[in-house]
Amino acid sequence: MKDFENDLIYYPNPDPVKEPRFILNSVDELEKSAKYSVTCNGTERVVYHTDSFDYVVVVDNEAYDLEISIHASYEKLEIRPSSFGIVPSVKGETIHIHLDEPRKFTVETDGGLHDALFVLCSHRIEKPADTTICFEKGKVYNVGVLTLKSNDTVYIEEGAVVSGCVYADHCDNISIVGNGIINGACWHLPDSNAHRFFIYAKWCNNVLLKGFTAVDGPSWHVVPAACDHVVIDNMNIMSRIVTGDGIDITSSQDVEVKNCFIRSTDDSICIKSQRLFEDPSTVRDVTKVRVHNNVIWNAEPGNAIELGYALQSEIHDLVFEDCDIIHCQYEGNMGGAAISIHQADGGHVHDIHYKNIRVEQAEQKLFDIKVLLCKYTEQLAKGEINDIYFDNIQVLNGDVPVSVIRGYQTPTEEVRVHDVHFDNITFMGNKCETWQDMRLVTELANDIYVNGVRTCRQMKF
Repeated sequence: MKDFENDLIYYPNPDPVKEPRFILNSVDELEKSAKYSVTCNGTERVVYHTDSFDYVVVVDNEAYDLEISIHASYEKLEIRPSSFGIVPSVKGETIHIHLDEPRKFTVETDGGLHDALFVLCSHRIEKPADTTICFEKGKVYNVGVLTLKSNDTVYIEEGAVVSGCVYADHCDNISIVGNGIINGACWHLPDSNAHRFFIYAKWCNNVLLKGFTAVDGPSWHVVPAACDHVVIDNMNIMSRIVTGDGIDITSSQDVEVKNCFIRSTDDSICIKSQRLFEDPSTVRDVTKVRVHNNVIWNAEPGNAIELGYALQSEIHDLVFEDCDIIHCQYEGNMGGAAISIHQADGGHVHDIHYKNIRVEQAEQKLFDIKVLLCKYTEQLAKGEINDIYFDNIQVLNGDVPVSVIRGYQTPTEEVRVHDVHFDNITFMGNKCETWQDMRLVTELANDIYVNGVRTCRQMKF
């Protein structure tokens, strides 16, 4: 449900933040939850609090016997993703959950979007033998900006907190692994974003980000730009201020994103090809990207899985599969979709595959595919969108969303979206047989297929 007063944390003209605003003296200075307490296998775990969510990182190598106490009255309890089939037993204020393997899920009471608990379970990651930078358990480290060099392996032990940002430029063979936390709150004001990325790798080769939690960064959270051979695995990425994108795969190739939990106050997983900080070297093709087995919560604004808006080079051969979009909150702008392609520039977008994606609570649109001119445009000539494939996309609950496909037309240029394939799209278990069943609106689009049947063949003028 839309909460106009509280959903968006945004100050439109933030003051520049040139130095970290504060230092942390102790892990104990991070605010703890008053609403939730959690034990796993008999050991109490630390539950952290923000004004947008609470979260607990649960690390164990055994099965997970969880006891979650909710210190507030409620009427309705929901565990998401619903596809996990987690059925808690409830006794008083405590719910009991058993997991044979680590899962990342939310505990939500009475539909609250700002006081949910994120339970983020994972196996323990041991310290690599080739570690070059080590952050130890129970300690806080004020790094400002940690700059990596080639062959660096950063280990963040469970219970360690690193305050600051992490950057790498033209590096080979770098890793950040562990079960600890990187907190970026020192680089932005509490109610605004800042003109700085959180974890930023530019022109790097062989990058591994695994296991750790990245929370409350100043803007885009994880940004591989013009990188090759990137693996982002089992991360927890959570933002609370506007432009807090989750993962922005920018001009990168051979990228895999898997097993992550992402709660973002803007695009959750985004593909771009554009200049970053006026650097033209970060414009190149995006290809060979696979995104799978992730849990996504897209808080407003933005989209859950987005290509765009800046697509200045060719975007092709991408696969998004086996993901759960548990929330896609109402944006109230021209975007706001569970799955979107927004081409505001000249790159050719083609051969994009979406498979086995489950959607809950899509409050605005399901699919939003557009060629357009907007404030992000840098290339006036528009690129095509074609050969887009959606297979087994399920809307499990919530409202029935609309979808939009729209091309672009001026007196001198016409670019039509074409050859878009929808197969086995279901709303609450009911299969969509036609574009009307899908609540699909098209304009300047040709050759749209629903279950192999061509529809929406519009005349060219």
